[in-house]
Amino acid sequence: MHGVNFDRYLGKKTGGGFEKLRQELQVENEGVVLPLAINWIGGPKDVQKKKAEGKKASTVVFAVKGSIMAEKVLMGGLRAAGVKYDVEKFMNARPDSFCGVCSRWGHVEAKCGSLKMLACMLCVGRHLTKDHKCNIVGCKANAGQNCTHNVDKSINCKGNHIAKANCCVKKQEAIKMAREERRTWKEREGECRNVTTDQQMKPDHTEDGGPSTAEAEKKAQDDEQTGKKPEVQVEATPEIEGESSNAGTKEPPMTQW
Repeated sequence: MHGVNFDRYLGKKTGGGFEKLRQELQVENEGVVLPLAINWIGGPKDVQKKKAEGKKASTVVFAVKGSIMAEKVLMGGLRAAGVKYDVEKFMNARPDSFCGVCSRWGHVEAKCGSLKMLACMLCVGRHLTKDHKCNIVGCKANAGQNCTHNVDKSINCKGNHIAKANCCVKKQEAIKMAREERRTWKEREGECRNVTTDQQMKPDHTEDGGPSTAEAEKKAQDDEQTGKKPEVQVEATPEIEGESSNAGTKEPPMTQW
């Protein structure tokens, strides 16, 4: 979803950030459910860079529950706080994504900004790779196939090899960046899982069945505000053979607060 305003949804000072945006989208668009968190595209560093450059808005990515609803959203867009936003399908491009239009790394065909700068993966010619054809008479190579007559050339490093060759320095850099990106995301996912697990494992009661410290403190505060006296649990002292019970005596029963 494009054009999401920084001042309204970026940071804690906005009064809710993406949670506010999520609620607005679900309330103002009938049937829309967002099951996962909303995120800025490109990550926090990219967003801060855009803001430092003076940009007022950016793109966010999110999931919509249901394929039928997703198609409806793509066709008609979404509203949030009375503003109409354009929505398009998210294309997951990574540093090692290869574009079949310009033969460069880092994006896919649908996101290519070089539609007028076609570059063949095999010869750097101004045509798509699928349209590559050997000009040597009698060559049996089909369209889009390489052959011994071709002078291999990479648009990325200018080396004498095709753009996807494993020896290409630019390809190796793209793969390295993609691995680092995946490692970073795995670490973030692990941190999120740990936080969730800690919250789930936090006991509501102590081992003896009584309320936890936090729960007890909250109850005590509520009792203090309402003027209710704290409850006292009475524990009877067990009788020991040969000794009389404390029934009828002035000794108070044992109490446990």
